[in-house]
Order: sequence, then C-alpha cells, then structure tokens
Amino acid sequence: MSENTNPRDDGFTIAGKTYHSRLLVGSGKYKDLEETRLATEASGAEIITVAIRRTNIGQNPGEPNLLDVVPPSKYTILPNTAGCYTAEDAVRTCRLARELLDGHKLVKLEVLGDEKTLYPDVVATLAAAETLVKDGFDVMVYTSDDPILAKRLEEIGCCAVMPLAAPIGSGLGIQNKYNLLTIVENA
Repeated sequence: MSENTNPRDDGFTIAGKTYHSRLLVGSGKYKDLEETRLATEASGAEIITVAIRRTNIGQNPGEPNLLDVVPPSKYTILPNTAGCYTAEDAVRTCRLARELLDGHKLVKLEVLGDEKTLYPDVVATLAAAETLVKDGFDVMVYTSDDPILAKRLEEIGCCAVMPLAAPIGSGLGIQNKYNLLTIVENA
C-alpha cells in the first residue's frame, strides 16, 4: 500500500488488474438495456456481472445484446454462473462466456445447492473451481462462510473468494462475523 492510509484510494486489484471503484454491479433486474446502461454509468462501477444463462451477450443473434450498451472496451464484463446447480453446468457456462467474449478469463462462479435460500453447493463449487482454474480461468468464487473451504479455494488458485455473509436478499447483515474475520485473516 502507498503512503496514503485510505485503501480505497489505492485501487482494488483482481486477477492482476487494478480498478478504481470497489463497486461491482449486476446487469439484471432492469426494465431494458437502456436502463441498464444508465444505471451502470451512474454507479461509477468498472465491473458489471452478467448472468450468462439469462442475458444475451451474443449467444442469441438478432436479439438485443447487453454488450451493445455496456461495451467490454469500457467495462470489465464479469460473466457469472447464476442458475447453475451442478459443477458441469457451471463449467460449461464459463466456457461459453469465454467463447462469446473472445477469450475473457475472469468469471464469477456460483453453483447453487438450494433454490429457496440460494446457498452454494460447496462440494460442486470446489469441483467446478478446480476444473476452471486448471482450464486457465481467473475464478471469483461464491461460497459458504467456511474458513477451511475458503482457504482451499484460495490454494487451488481462485483469485477471489466471496463468502456468503447472510442469506441472499434477507437483509440480515453479517451473521457470522467470526468466520468472515477468520477467512480474511487466513487469506
């Protein structure tokens, strides 16, 4: 870190690339692509997540394409595996994203184990992460708040480990501060 004591001023580095904004925004839930573009620009974010199974980035020619309004020349597109419930589906989805994005390697891996809570299937997540890292991907991985699993994901080469702090959409805030602190301390 530089002499500046505010870490936000030093940037945020993922897989060797430094960003000025620490905010990652999603591309879903907007009424149309124009609203997506406007919200993304207003946010100041440099990274936008894209659910490959739900968002057209070229796999459906002739349909509106997110990349026409949120170009990879301006933003880091972060393909994610939202909606995948097996390691195989997640790996296939990441490979499709890489093909559609001309060799793009950075992905957000999430393999869900429960449709209601959206908790990750940690066994399938670990298997998919191992395959993707071996396949040359830079993997940002969504997982449980288990410090042992987080360390294992780091050891196999994931560039970021993103542990669940509370059930998605619950508004409960951080539920297990000790586990999250342990993950950070062990990183």
